[in-house]
Amino acid sequence: MKCNFSEDCVAMQPPETVLLKAPRTSLSARLSDKSVPVTAQRFQFSKVYGPDTTQKEIFDGTVKSLVQHVLEGQNCLVFTYGVTNAGKTFTFLGPDNDSGFLPRSLNMIFGSLEGRIFNQMCLKPQRCRDFIRLTKKTGK
Repeated sequence: MKCNFSEDCVAMQPPETVLLKAPRTSLSARLSDKSVPVTAQRFQFSKVYGPDTTQKEIFDGTVKSLVQHVLEGQNCLVFTYGVTNAGKTFTFLGPDNDSGFLPRSLNMIFGSLEGRIFNQMCLKPQRCRDFIRLTKKTGK
């Protein structure tokens, strides 16, 4: 049975709680004792974001610190889980005008390399662990 949002089936209690209540027209609501209201299920998370949250706000509040840890040499993993059409791909990629986790993470990673990239062509790999310094004099 589809929940009509005007029935307040899903309620957020920021910053970390979501309440789920059965719609009034559902079987569980009709079978419950009318003197005892149907209890809501309470779910706790580390952080809850509402439908008006921007991709930037979600990135800043969740993944940005993980990318910073990666840049400092730590290992991190972002794992998404949910039913089909829940918004996982949307959150990871985002629309063209509001990038998601992946483009923002890559921008942060490549932006951190600015000024640290060796752009001269004077090194040639030698076997697996060494290199040869090329000079204009030798022409190699």
